[in-house]
Amino acid sequence: MNAFISYSHQDNRMLELLHKHLTQLQRDNVIKTWTDKDIRAGSKLDQTISTVLKSADLFIALLSPDYIASNYCYEKEFQSALEMQEQGMIIIPIILEPCDWLSTPFKNFKALPTDGKAISTWENMNTAFLDIVQNIRKLVSSPTTVKGTPHMASLQSTRNYRVQKDFDSIEKIEFVEKTLHEVKEYLKRYIDEISKLDNIKSRIIIDNDKEFECLLVNRNKIATESHLKISIGAENVSIFSSRSNDKQISYSINSGSGRQEPKMLILSFDEYHLFWTENNYYSGSRNKKELGSKEISDLIWSEWLESVGIL
Repeated sequence: MNAFISYSHQDNRMLELLHKHLTQLQRDNVIKTWTDKDIRAGSKLDQTISTVLKSADLFIALLSPDYIASNYCYEKEFQSALEMQEQGMIIIPIILEPCDWLSTPFKNFKALPTDGKAISTWENMNTAFLDIVQNIRKLVSSPTTVKGTPHMASLQSTRNYRVQKDFDSIEKIEFVEKTLHEVKEYLKRYIDEISKLDNIKSRIIIDNDKEFECLLVNRNKIATESHLKISIGAENVSIFSSRSNDKQISYSINSGSGRQEPKMLILSFDEYHLFWTENNYYSGSRNKKELGSKEISDLIWSEWLESVGIL
């Protein structure tokens, strides 16, 4: 089957990993993939993409914040694929990074990996890609998956169901600890990356299950350094207090320009899942936007870099 892969160029690394994991399917002549990297020099981009898309059996969308923000990917390629459903186009969303895909028409299609869990949030990304490949193999190997026969044995025929559940105290505690671990891992990768820049130094001071502290120095500016502290719970407030929002992660940034009052991330939940919301413990302001580990990491990272004059 011919697969048109729609992706943001910001996600090139993930595209390369997907191609690597699809190698055996291609060797078995089960699937043939196409991306805009296959466009020959001198070809008309829009015309070539439109022609290839019309002849495709599968539309594989690599979803991320960059994809949803891309007018070309989302508003041109995806909208064209939606119009081709009646001719049997099968749409497969692959979730690369946490993003607001459930607020888009992609929510109507069975997403991969299993349960639409973003690849970047898996402990081992190879496991996530294996899950994707196995599901695609099942789909394309089905004798009833034929272009021109819509809604037959395709991933798009299955809805994403949300199951209500309750969360006990142990689940909440484990979620808090898991989030801190994931945030630390993101920050460590970011720190490794930026430490390659000239005169940018860093040193991890504390790294355990409850707390993370690190010093970041920009030697390009005189006396420009910043101390980041992230911990479970708030200062002088136990995470097991009687408050309704008692599971918290706090972070503070202490730089030459002054000490930031600790900012709070509050463990919240609805009938379906656990998530985080931002809260300023001292001002009492509350941001209701749902946050995951990646969003928390990026939020902290941006503020920390800015405190040492890096944008």
